[in-house]
Amino acid sequence: MSDPRSVDAAHSYEPARPTLLAMAAFAFWPVILSLPMLNGMWLANPVSSDQYTAGFSFHAWSAEWFKRSGHLPLWNPEIFGGLPFVAAGSGDIFYPTWLLRFVLPVTTAGNVSFFVHYILAGLFTYLLLRRLRVGWTGSVVGGLAYELTGLIASYPSPGHDGKLFASAMLPLLLLALVLALRERRWGGYGLLAAATALTLLGHFQLAYYSLIVAGLFALYLTLEEAGDSGGGERVLRLGLALVAVLIGFGIAAIQILPFFEYIPFSPRAQGYHGFEGSTSFAIPWDHVPEFFLKNFVGRSWDTYWGSNQLKFHSEYLGLPVVVLAALGVTAPERRRQILWLGGIGLLFLLISLGAATPFYRVWWTLMPLVKKTRAPGMAFYVVALVTAVLAGLGVERALKGEGTRFMTPALIMGGIVALLGLTGTIGHVAEALAGAKAAAARADGAAILWGATTSGLALVAAAAVLGPAHGRLTPRLTALALVLIVSTDLWLNARQFWTFTKPFERDQLIDRMAATPVPYRVLQPPTGGAYPGSILMAFDIPEMFGYHGNELRYYDELWDRENGWRNLGVLPLWDLWAVRYAILPVGGGGRTIDSIPGFRRALDSVPTFDGGRANLFERVAPAPYARVVAGAIKTDSTTVVPTLVDPRMDFSRIVLFTNDQPVTPEPLKQMPAPSPSQAAVTAWRPGRMTVTLDPAPPKPSYLVVAENWYPDWQVAIDGHAGQLLRGDYSLITVPLPAGARTVDLTFRSRAYEVGRAITLASLALLLVALLASLAGRRPRHA
Repeated sequence: MSDPRSVDAAHSYEPARPTLLAMAAFAFWPVILSLPMLNGMWLANPVSSDQYTAGFSFHAWSAEWFKRSGHLPLWNPEIFGGLPFVAAGSGDIFYPTWLLRFVLPVTTAGNVSFFVHYILAGLFTYLLLRRLRVGWTGSVVGGLAYELTGLIASYPSPGHDGKLFASAMLPLLLLALVLALRERRWGGYGLLAAATALTLLGHFQLAYYSLIVAGLFALYLTLEEAGDSGGGERVLRLGLALVAVLIGFGIAAIQILPFFEYIPFSPRAQGYHGFEGSTSFAIPWDHVPEFFLKNFVGRSWDTYWGSNQLKFHSEYLGLPVVVLAALGVTAPERRRQILWLGGIGLLFLLISLGAATPFYRVWWTLMPLVKKTRAPGMAFYVVALVTAVLAGLGVERALKGEGTRFMTPALIMGGIVALLGLTGTIGHVAEALAGAKAAAARADGAAILWGATTSGLALVAAAAVLGPAHGRLTPRLTALALVLIVSTDLWLNARQFWTFTKPFERDQLIDRMAATPVPYRVLQPPTGGAYPGSILMAFDIPEMFGYHGNELRYYDELWDRENGWRNLGVLPLWDLWAVRYAILPVGGGGRTIDSIPGFRRALDSVPTFDGGRANLFERVAPAPYARVVAGAIKTDSTTVVPTLVDPRMDFSRIVLFTNDQPVTPEPLKQMPAPSPSQAAVTAWRPGRMTVTLDPAPPKPSYLVVAENWYPDWQVAIDGHAGQLLRGDYSLITVPLPAGARTVDLTFRSRAYEVGRAITLASLALLLVALLASLAGRRPRHA
């Protein structure tokens, strides 16, 4: 897909196999960073990675249950009392790399997914620049500048594989638009549909940003690059691009429809804690120097001193890259293109800064769905791509000798930055900005010194190659030197964010709990537990909490998440949720709990797989997973949770309903006696259970199951459709007629089924379109 005819051979190096050599350049640094994978290590930081705390468990558990049942589980009973697996979002469930988990160990599949997408990010940016008529050297530099830019290169640290997937697709989206709208290739529309689908399946919030970028870029191509096309043809091609995007949405419908159905039941139903919540984890002003200087604000696992709660990533763009981008901005022959690209970059810089500028208040007020999001700083990947593209243009200008005078002040600037870094001046600036966190900034002093010095030296080297040495080196040596300088500078920043650990292993505690027949639940502290996040899910051990971030809001409110899970200490709630085991860590600076009422110590201070120690407590008389209660009370939602945590509440006698439930309980004159009917779960698997009642309840009663309510649960009582209610604020509750014997509960998502049908139809449509495009391709497009 290269276009060497557009390149002035006198000024630029053009290898015999340009794309193959470019791919080698894009693979080089990922290979270096990934070497520990060859020893079986896993790209996951135990301190910061979502892969460690949740991703591995989601992937391993879903793959195992797919193998057992022949279909993807739609309900996840393993964490937070149960939640929809697809609708709530559980990582890259339908992204193509999920297929790797059926042929490779889950950790290896994750490693491969990260590795491949770094190469793709560079390659797609390179191909985009080639279609924009940039020479080989500028395109490779631009590809490396995006692939290794701080934000993207640091994704392994927080374990954000979905963000990496979506980020890698952004240049592919723009490339598809160039092919479709400017070059009038039908294949561009198919590529646009596929890129849209992959972006949506990677990360919804980044897809939101990417589609805005694609829309603006499509307008640029339609208004500025359509050549002699008439207005009708321009509108037609733009309309076809919209159809392609809609097909992409159709391909991703299997994930999109359940997700939007879930929003009213999620913690973000009413927005994400207002404007302050939506602007959390934006880029504050004290991070801005790190755009140009490595390590300026540190990292959360050792020396972070910035304004945000935590920081596991980098925003380093590369000082040579920024200077080259500044040179690219001055290209007079690309003035319109640069204005559009610069406008896109500026828009997303303002979005990334969040509340740091007044602009975001307008954005937050006017744009749909933004109120349900947070962390606008993640939009900085768009700024990184625009900067990389402009840097490619800057290289093009410099190689033509048009930036020679520009390189002299750049060389001086690089020397000054290196000198300020070496003398500790930049470190003192960081301490002054840190304020109360000055101690952390001082601890970061060596890293700041090293980062500023190497950034400055990288600029000196790049400016020397394109300035004083320009014309003295051969085009090949100039290209090689520039590629190595830019990429080495970015690699020096990236390597600290690639941390490896050993894959999970079973231990004595896990073996003991896993041997217990389900259903039951395990409770460990939501924070500071012996097994961080949702690790137990990987071993098919259901627990009360875990790590997700988008669990059912009724469950969060029942346990009072907003106040640090304040109701965790209410032991009757443990019984209501059938807690059989409690795991409490030993030591670690906290108070060790020696006993729990109603529990016995089953294992004492046993080692866990990560080197810690924990006690295992087991309930003396296991609480029932399902129970029959004789009476019910309907009341205002604000009174239900306070009543449930009242020690006088007897869960064996009544169930509480909020006023929105479609039920009218029989008025109670006195507290009813416990029902003689006993409920036993005789079959249980994710999304399906059978409860047997023995003896049958002698009068109308209610079945309460220790699993979260969601409207997609379906009820059958003795083979006939029953009613589903939300009782005790969050639990599955079923009204029982007198004499009922068996209750079957099945989770079936209509939104998922419709989405799956749309996905299959859209894939078929895309395939037909691609085949038609190939069949009708003209010889000159072969």
